[in-house]
Amino acid sequence: MCSSRFLSGIASSSMVCRCTSALQSLSKVRDFLEIPIAVENVSSYAEFHVSEMTEWEFLTEVVESADCGILLDVNNIYVSSRNHNFDPDDYVDGVPAERVAQIHIAGHSKFEKYILDTHDHPVIDPVWKLYARAVELVGRTATLLEWDDNIPSFAEVHNEALKANRFIPEMAVAS
Repeated sequence: MCSSRFLSGIASSSMVCRCTSALQSLSKVRDFLEIPIAVENVSSYAEFHVSEMTEWEFLTEVVESADCGILLDVNNIYVSSRNHNFDPDDYVDGVPAERVAQIHIAGHSKFEKYILDTHDHPVIDPVWKLYARAVELVGRTATLLEWDDNIPSFAEVHNEALKANRFIPEMAVAS
């Protein structure tokens, strides 16, 4: 299976083939169950100088080759961009919008030398900005707020999730 152990490794043509092969095996399951398959972009913490492509180019190659969708995690994009010093808008702009099946948002933890995708804080403004850009490119799609630790009251989590409506044009007008 093409998991984060593949997607967070060396971004190369041979790794694309490994992931594509695994996902094509899953296509039999997809066809049998008649459900779509999508992969999530990961947050990364190490770069490999032998990588042949950017994370978003790699993700695009995998999903195009395997003919599957993307769970676009904009917090993961933000985390990786801060850890590796690239423009997160380049990532969002570089993903095939027609393949995005769902968008994920979350909070993270900032440490001295890196940011870690921890799902234990509210979504910060730069991640909301990325979400707005993603919605602009992808259109209205399902959004999931991930909050797995230090979980506050239901009301607080619910209010955080409802903030996503501000970035969906037809919802922003109704608010």
